[in-house]
Amino acid sequence: MEKQPLYLYDAKSTAQVGPVESTGLDVYFPDHVAGWTDVLDCREEPYTEQSIAENCAYALRVHKKFILVGASQIAQESPAL
Repeated sequence: MEKQPLYLYDAKSTAQVGPVESTGLDVYFPDHVAGWTDVLDCREEPYTEQSIAENCAYALRVHKKFILVGASQIAQESPAL
């Protein structure tokens, strides 16, 4: 995985919760997030092939409250004009 800014999305609302800190392989979630128990890691295929909304819908089906994506996934979804 390439080093890039990481962002957390709420799976129910598909709203961006905000950036998350990471060092090496460690990801530091906000206090209201119960770590990987609550989070679906969408930084690798097949998740990178899907939209953020599709990943949020899948996260809800597998009982996750949030998804974690890289900045490149956000850029793919909303390219600069």
